[in-house]
Amino acid sequence: MSAKPNILLITTDTQRCDTLKCMGNEKAISPNIDRLAHEGVIFTQAHTSSPVCFPARCSLITGLHTPIHGAWENGMTRITHVPTLPDLLKEAGYTNIMVGKTHFNPVPDSFDYVLGDDYDHYLQEHGLPPFNKRQMPTPIPEEHFRDTYYVNQTIAQIDHTIQNNDGPFFAFCSLPAPHPPETPPGDWINAYNSDPVPELNYSEGEEQNQPQQTKDLLGIDRTENECRPGESKTKPDYWREAIGRIIETDHLDTIHEVRRLYYCYAAYCDTLVGRLMDYLDQNGLRENTLILFTSDHGQQYFDHGFNDKHNYYDESWRIPFILSQPSTLPQGETRDFAIWNDIPTTLLGAAGIDCPTMQGFDLYSSLRNNEPSPRKCAVASLYKSCAIATHRWKLEYFFENDEGRLFDRVNDPKEQSDLYHHPDYESVRNDLRHALLSWRGDLADLTTVIDGTKAKHDPTSGEYLNVAPRIARHTRAMRGTDAEQRLNQKAEAIDLHSKSTT
Repeated sequence: MSAKPNILLITTDTQRCDTLKCMGNEKAISPNIDRLAHEGVIFTQAHTSSPVCFPARCSLITGLHTPIHGAWENGMTRITHVPTLPDLLKEAGYTNIMVGKTHFNPVPDSFDYVLGDDYDHYLQEHGLPPFNKRQMPTPIPEEHFRDTYYVNQTIAQIDHTIQNNDGPFFAFCSLPAPHPPETPPGDWINAYNSDPVPELNYSEGEEQNQPQQTKDLLGIDRTENECRPGESKTKPDYWREAIGRIIETDHLDTIHEVRRLYYCYAAYCDTLVGRLMDYLDQNGLRENTLILFTSDHGQQYFDHGFNDKHNYYDESWRIPFILSQPSTLPQGETRDFAIWNDIPTTLLGAAGIDCPTMQGFDLYSSLRNNEPSPRKCAVASLYKSCAIATHRWKLEYFFENDEGRLFDRVNDPKEQSDLYHHPDYESVRNDLRHALLSWRGDLADLTTVIDGTKAKHDPTSGEYLNVAPRIARHTRAMRGTDAEQRLNQKAEAIDLHSKSTT
């Protein structure tokens, strides 16, 4: 076996923390992911870098925050001149396997194997109808369902790499489930027939008390003329449209059914994670393979009055995040904060690689060395806004309309009381806002900045030419985590002050 560990990155799409027993929901059906947490370290305060698919996945592949990689929202494009996770692993001798949903286009050429678009051909070969993600119940049996197929292909490609002695592998198994529409295959549709799902977190009229950017991203204030074809703005019909089918019942029953099916779908995902773990165990690969399990974001599922992400509520922003390598990392332990920017730097850290321009922390090395986790708060950005979560507080800020929201995460975990304009919390609001905006202003494309400085360096004299020579060495010494470190310090100071004044 190689001295460098194999790496298996497993991501789901749109998986909330409360789909997992190990994250606090005692009724959750998640025995395999719970086992993974027991055999590793679970980050209880993990958050995505942006609570929407494409921006978050671009942060995963580049290690950069949304304002730097350029993909503010779905449908935009990211920069391509920066090093990516598979690029650096390839240089270190890894065979890179990509199976499933990418959504961080363009897909780097440094992946040796990419599979994501041939599922319909597979169904045709097995005499099955084309995949219709809105058909419920699905006619495709579990053994041929899309996510089962992706796990099978991941195992096959890992096996091929091992058999051919092609060096350590980096396998990225990116499952599209449990992203809606909610179509759990086979008997999984009945997984939560007897077990209750979490209660709805909603106060009447909440959906209208959102910042303007959130309303714009969710379409809350759209007129009938602004709706997409076939979409109605009346609440029951709008909710039915969100799941892609008509259910002729009262809308509260509809909401309950959608939520129930979602948790069934997440339970199906759990068994797929178990299959990957079992494969590693049965083939003697588990001890030398780092597994990172996480999800790109969650979703409201009608908590706070709507069914979407594009917001900073815990249901959408917080995510599962587990690291496990039994021979090397602690087992059965917890840590606090992690974000999706930390994924590439953590996996690179396991491979002994440092990328100074990425804006995430190496969580692997701190765990291996039994050191405190380097991340002390969560931070994210979405379109023209950003947010910070500390142990005690969550502050959101929206640039265009100078709007903000403030929640006490300890005393108001359901986020029902916005304290942003409350006079008793003016000081903590201002401190958090200053810390957050300082962080936002501190972000930079260091690949361009450092390379631009390097180009003006005279290797003979050692002098920097025409690039502010007094500051050039400081520029060259910058790291992508500098802004994160400064934000860490401010977040800890704000929480400490809050404890001393309450």
